[in-house]
Amino acid sequence: MKGARLDNRQWVAKLAAGIVPGCALALAVMAVVGALCHTTGSPMTLSAQFLLWLAGLLWAVILSGCFLFRSGGWAWGVLGGGAVAVWLLFAVVKSVFP
Repeated sequence: MKGARLDNRQWVAKLAAGIVPGCALALAVMAVVGALCHTTGSPMTLSAQFLLWLAGLLWAVILSGCFLFRSGGWAWGVLGGGAVAVWLLFAVVKSVFP
């Protein structure tokens, strides 16, 4: 798309998309990685600490990148769709690896 420019006219919608579905996406990635690593969830383990910091780092990256979308609706759609897809992946992983 030649001539498409990024602007911040819809910055509130983009920020809200980074906060709400962005958080859901970061937590979903944390859940999938935790299920694949078979972590117990005890905050004293190294794997749980890794997952905690992974979710925070991923959410910070999502919050920083949410302003790169063309519109607030596009940001909500992509981040929300990504969160739903990764949560569905988590359900599959949990059913395959009990």
